[in-house]
Amino acid sequence: MVESVFVDSQAGSKPIGVLAAFATGFDRVAARPLLIIPPLLIDLLLWLGPHFRTAGIFGWVQDQALRSSGLAGEQAALVQESIRSLSERFNLLSSLSTLPFGVPSLMAGRMPVLNPLGQANPLEVAQPGLAILLWLSLSALGLAFGAYYQHWIAQAIASEAELGSTWKAAIRMVGFGFVLFIGAIATATSVGLAFGVASLILPLFGVGVLYLGLILMFWLAVYLAFTPHGIVRYNLGVVRAMLESIVLVRWNLLSTVGFLLLGFGAYWLMGLIWALPAESSWFSMLAMIGHGFVSTTLVAGSYAYYQGRREWLEQARAVRSRPPTA
Repeated sequence: MVESVFVDSQAGSKPIGVLAAFATGFDRVAARPLLIIPPLLIDLLLWLGPHFRTAGIFGWVQDQALRSSGLAGEQAALVQESIRSLSERFNLLSSLSTLPFGVPSLMAGRMPVLNPLGQANPLEVAQPGLAILLWLSLSALGLAFGAYYQHWIAQAIASEAELGSTWKAAIRMVGFGFVLFIGAIATATSVGLAFGVASLILPLFGVGVLYLGLILMFWLAVYLAFTPHGIVRYNLGVVRAMLESIVLVRWNLLSTVGFLLLGFGAYWLMGLIWALPAESSWFSMLAMIGHGFVSTTLVAGSYAYYQGRREWLEQARAVRSRPPTA
């Protein structure tokens, strides 16, 4: 294994800190600004490119939601307006940005319908089967593209290391996305059934079950947060990368939670600034560049944190396993 730039060779050295990891990410991205090109390309595609709408499907969802909920009057009108606004803005191409494991995108969240060249001409995808197929295909493509993007970032963090095959990392990243998708459906279904049963007994029990389900999903996300890092940086399989992420978070729980909260907090706060320019203004280009730099810095910082903490943990295990000297 290549000697880490973050871990001392002496036993008992301290692991990389949260702020040091972000500083390392900033230094690497500032030295290689071309790393921001992938998120910038996706933003330009969503801003100036075609717009694939699914308004008919949203209309069906709206009818089913109102029928099952029994809403009427102002509440029904509010739901209709919200779904209508979302159907007008939603673009299937936004599935290319599979945050937080793919390429980050500013415009995937803003869902623009205007640009400096005018209004995008929407292309309607009316068939539900075709819409689902496009969504799955674009999501898989986004995860694969995200593996290449993160491979470039990991190479910038560990410039002397030999990373594994990029196409293998892309396939494994798609596999990890599939595992997450199935796991999310299974978890949501289980929580929903438990919520329904508990609500029949006592409504307060239902709220408690729902609360516990959300806590469970939060901690699952935290413990699996570094799975892509193991896949890309250390060429691990999906299962082993998941297990190593769990182990790393377990031994660095407080600092990892602090790292993730600080990273997502910075991303959300800067997002308020990037949303200031109107979507029809060329100033949005500056926002996309700023977003690309900040988001890439955060991803690079996560690779610095993961690599430093993983190698420190391996070093500590090696020291502990040494036989005592006479």
